[in-house]
Amino acid sequence: MAPSQMKALVAAAEHTTEVKTISVPKPGAGEVLIKVVAIDLNPTDWKHAKLMSPPGVIMGCDFLGTVEDSNGTDIAEGTKVAGFVHGGKYEDRGSFAEYLVSPTSVLTKVPDNVKDEVAVSIGIAGYTAVQALYIRLGLEKPTKDSTSLPQLAEDAPQLLVWSGATSVGQYAIQLGRASGYHVITTASPKNHEYLKSIGAAETYDYRDESTPEKIAEAHPKLSHALDCISEKGTQSLAARSLGKSGGSVVVLLKPEKDAIALREDVKIVHTLAYALLGKPFNYGPAEFKEDFVKSENEKLQPFTSGGILRHLLRSELIKGNKMKKMDGGLESVPQGMKYMEEGKVSAEKLYYLL
Repeated sequence: MAPSQMKALVAAAEHTTEVKTISVPKPGAGEVLIKVVAIDLNPTDWKHAKLMSPPGVIMGCDFLGTVEDSNGTDIAEGTKVAGFVHGGKYEDRGSFAEYLVSPTSVLTKVPDNVKDEVAVSIGIAGYTAVQALYIRLGLEKPTKDSTSLPQLAEDAPQLLVWSGATSVGQYAIQLGRASGYHVITTASPKNHEYLKSIGAAETYDYRDESTPEKIAEAHPKLSHALDCISEKGTQSLAARSLGKSGGSVVVLLKPEKDAIALREDVKIVHTLAYALLGKPFNYGPAEFKEDFVKSENEKLQPFTSGGILRHLLRSELIKGNKMKKMDGGLESVPQGMKYMEEGKVSAEKLYYLL
């Protein structure tokens, strides 16, 4: 039985954070209570703390944990699960805590052969990649029938992942390859070998100004792209990289006017992982209404409760992100967020055991 109190990292005055003792949240209908085992950091965590979160809300999105109270759902107590919550927005849910509540529909059951540092990374990064590739771009889903990667034919469909060394990019490369796509990516040359090892067929230097034209010329049929940076002109770079018939570029931040105007044959499509949770919310001036988030949640479920992500993890067809273990638990998380804000974290994620 869970205690009544827990430690959590919460937003404090003047956009700071502090570890406090607060009440353990109670699960609602369709939710379970989870004892948190591990957490990791995403850019959205420090951005919420610095810019958005009001005092008192629990910080943190990604988690790995075990079900403490099944609350009448079909997930047994003791089951190891991973996923994410909308941290930095609510007083009763956030992953930087000893316990959290989550809808069962967004949980991935973690196989016994998967390491904690792999499982904890799947939240924001993995689910954003799923949303971008399969909900926004409509790519073919991976199957649960095979334990090996599909053979790629010469005419295999193509996918561009701009900035593949990011956490979302690493998942997009792995998922795209598992779905049978010829994955093209951009990154710093120092990361090219690693990205090829996780599924990229081709790598380009994102700093080379001619990279978009090189990609477009080499792949005239390329029509699907995910921009994992989505700011400071990268949306236009991804749009320029598509083939002569255009297509769609999924972006993680607000679509840029220059990118929208660049090509009439290219759509710039925004995606935001929080919509997958199925709970209506506001994000800045944008309102995500119930019908939309419910639909997003339903489209996610083949990967969560439907078992696609569990299968890919168990078969090692996806291997998560490059991870760096950090010591100190919750008390050390603010320093990790500061490292991220200062640009000191590259091509890896910071994770903590609780």
